[in-house]
Amino acid sequence: MTSRSMARRLLAGGAAVAAAGLVATGIALGSGTSAADPVSLTLNYTCPFPLIGNQPIKVVITSDIPKSIKVGQSTPAFDIVAISTVPDTATQGLSLVGAKTIEGKAVSSNKVTVPEATLPVDVPITIEKTPVPASGAFDIKATGKTPPLTFSKPGQGKIDVGGLKLTMTPRTADGSETGLGTFDSVCTQDPGQNTTLTTFDILPADGTTTTTTPTSTTTTTTTTTTTTTTSTTPTSTTTTTPPPGPGVKISYNLAGNTAIKGITTGDVPLSGRFDAEADLAAGKYTGNLTLNKTTMKFKIMGFIDGVSDVTITQVGPATGTLATGALTFDSKIQISLPKISLFGFPVSQSPDCKVKSPSVLKLKSEGSFDFLKGGKLTGPLSMDGTVGCGGLNDFISPFVTTTDSPITMTLTKI
Repeated sequence: MTSRSMARRLLAGGAAVAAAGLVATGIALGSGTSAADPVSLTLNYTCPFPLIGNQPIKVVITSDIPKSIKVGQSTPAFDIVAISTVPDTATQGLSLVGAKTIEGKAVSSNKVTVPEATLPVDVPITIEKTPVPASGAFDIKATGKTPPLTFSKPGQGKIDVGGLKLTMTPRTADGSETGLGTFDSVCTQDPGQNTTLTTFDILPADGTTTTTTPTSTTTTTTTTTTTTTTSTTPTSTTTTTPPPGPGVKISYNLAGNTAIKGITTGDVPLSGRFDAEADLAAGKYTGNLTLNKTTMKFKIMGFIDGVSDVTITQVGPATGTLATGALTFDSKIQISLPKISLFGFPVSQSPDCKVKSPSVLKLKSEGSFDFLKGGKLTGPLSMDGTVGCGGLNDFISPFVTTTDSPITMTLTKI
């Protein structure tokens, strides 16, 4: 399962909050010949985030924009406010990686259509630092200011809201970055929406009655030497995080140990890896456990020294649950003893020598488990005697029987 890249119950998640950046979508016009009027637009976006994949985001944009502006008069910067509703899935992804706050910035790409040209205008946005709740949807506030614009021809203008590029940083309680780090996301508008924030009149400079011309729906590339200048903020060049597939995939290196109470001398070392695919929204995962061959040293009846090769294979997929700081692990494993020696002499070298039935593992995290980094799992190990171990099977079997021997596995993200 990955450190900078796996929400997203991710994030990515935690990342969905980034959509608050849609604040800049409105390109406000300055004080002209009429007072500013409140305008509002609600848009739905789809934003790809780490861990949790594509998330639906609803954004309500508000501003005070005048209904008219005179030719040749530069518009001042106007404040824009956007409230974005972050869905519960994103909250789950953020909580899973330990995010307590979310903040960031964005660039909104918009379009101003006026008689002389169609003007692309990019607006920088600041997404306020916002607490992440334990669960449920929550709102994010973002603010920005429009760049000044000047128009040269009277007629009608129109402001359309475009796409959004986000850069978001979830942080833990102490202010450090989560395993998601700072990530980028490009949001796209859902189709079939009205994207016009407002229309406005461009009045002649002499103040005569406005003659409204129909709004052009085509983009003109004609250069007007006497007129329009635009102030455009460069678009961010950061790389977009691609949306993940249906499930979040992550891999861990595994190190650990186990023992059979009263038999083994010292720990039986364990090593290998664990590959999992998680459904963060459901808080569940499935995975594949791969353990390397190991060696077990033991003592029978207190004086018979023995050693055995041990191979462990998973029976069916491992399953479990994930929540903030916690993980459970349920699996069955088949333990085989392909070579057993007593006093240094082989007494069984049968590939069929194994524990009678698969051992059940029910482990849970000890301390805090970070889905993007790893953690420690502990629990009991059961072994049900042996079969197929040659002439000494009945002698060995009672000693390879346990129901509550300890096993520990420490997972470290690859």
